[in-house]
Amino acid sequence: MLERSEQVGMTDADCMTIRPCRIHRIGFARGALLSALVLILLSGCGKDHSQAIVFYTTDTHGRLSSDADSIGMDRIAAVKKDTPGSLMVDAGDFLQGSPTVNLTQGKDAVRLMKIAGYYAAALGNHEFDFGQEALKARIAEADAGRNPLHLISANVRHDDGSHFARPAVTTTVNGLKIGFFGLITEETAVQTHPRNIQGLVFADVLQSAGPAATKLRTEGCDVVVALTHVGTEGVLGATSRDIAALVEGIDVIIDGHSHVELNETLPNGTLLVSSGAHAKALGKLVLARSGPPGSALKKSAALLRKEDLAGVIPDQDAAEALAQIKTEQALLLERVVGITPVDLDAERVNIRTRETNFGNLCSDALRRMTEADIAIINGGGIRQSIAQGKITKGSIIAAIPFADAVATKEATGAQIVEILEHGFRALPAENGGFPQISGLRVLVDPAKPAGKRIVSAALNNGRPLDPQQKYILAVSDFLASGGDGYPVLATLPVIMLYMPPDAALEMHLKNLGPKAFDSIKTGRITILRGHTRP
Repeated sequence: MLERSEQVGMTDADCMTIRPCRIHRIGFARGALLSALVLILLSGCGKDHSQAIVFYTTDTHGRLSSDADSIGMDRIAAVKKDTPGSLMVDAGDFLQGSPTVNLTQGKDAVRLMKIAGYYAAALGNHEFDFGQEALKARIAEADAGRNPLHLISANVRHDDGSHFARPAVTTTVNGLKIGFFGLITEETAVQTHPRNIQGLVFADVLQSAGPAATKLRTEGCDVVVALTHVGTEGVLGATSRDIAALVEGIDVIIDGHSHVELNETLPNGTLLVSSGAHAKALGKLVLARSGPPGSALKKSAALLRKEDLAGVIPDQDAAEALAQIKTEQALLLERVVGITPVDLDAERVNIRTRETNFGNLCSDALRRMTEADIAIINGGGIRQSIAQGKITKGSIIAAIPFADAVATKEATGAQIVEILEHGFRALPAENGGFPQISGLRVLVDPAKPAGKRIVSAALNNGRPLDPQQKYILAVSDFLASGGDGYPVLATLPVIMLYMPPDAALEMHLKNLGPKAFDSIKTGRITILRGHTRP
């Protein structure tokens, strides 16, 4: 890994001998892709040429080990270490998401990323999920040692205006001085528990990007790269595409948050890229300048997928660290806590737009644990499907990774309708706040204006919600505090706090066994299509 402002050199011999050997080791199956990569790697190795390679990941969510989809940090480490004149960076949401990292609040993610040779990473909204003190500990661990991992963000500030984390870093590779600055979505203010961000301000991304880019230019950077955890889809407010189009001085934006793959050049020349999510692809950015300082910068990007890297020999240090982590956690994570007779659906496009059987199971668990009349869990709080068969503790933690307590509140029927209206306001678009419910039957018409979409709402016994009557409502403490922007929930006092949703589900499965699945078939939320009942 590179120290700040460290010079990394590459000779013509490096270009002509080391890189082709690396391609042979990777072992691409398709000749056309191999040829394209050879051209990228060998392009402009002349004496007047300055070239740097920046590998990047986005939204890994702690997928450190190789699986059916994810590349694995040991292979990512090998690619980085075997590529001279390269850097590795990340665009956020790396500390949280998988059981491996959740059990140590991201400590193992930092450990593996440092072994792999990451130079910088932007803070994402989920980096705050374990609280500020845990995040500060991760930042300190990342900074420690001879080869620090720089965790950066230019628009997170304390109330007094000081930066929460380092806003930017610079380094020089093959004569190219490269500056990286980080940005985080302003929606972090409602996408993590309020206690996690107390005393912090998430400044406007557009207003923060310009000064950050200008500062790096004044420091003499040849290349300015924005590591943005802002997103391009499903974002309220400015997107990373807006930043790319409107902010001068940025050469490349590596974007996270939306879990999409991007490789597009805007009319102003800014390159916008993303490698998707869960380490299914490793991004490769090539920055080249033919000629003296000040000459035109050439930029190109490509994605290397799991199958492309199948021939890579995993890095020994990373592999040993992964094995040690797996051994430490195996006994806990592999314990079977239940058996599901059906696939439990938490696919992102489903759980955030309509009722699913997994949403029903989780909301049932909250309602049973608290003995509430009604329970609501946000679709964004359920992150991974579980296949038919054994349910392990690890699969539950992966599916429900947030450690918020479950809270009960008292709400009138009118307030519950208002809460649900907020949850359905974005239909048909994906919305992390989409309500998965227990104890209710709701009819929704998305053709009506937001805020007036609920046609009817009744309890399980068929009795309509009484606008004046008070009901006990169970929700995650995240929603209870106004998370996902729920305005009414934040105003209602908490009656009692309970175990987190993952623990509630584990207890639900233990207490009910097979009966837990008897009532999870869909039918609680009916969404009208074309103004007619389905």
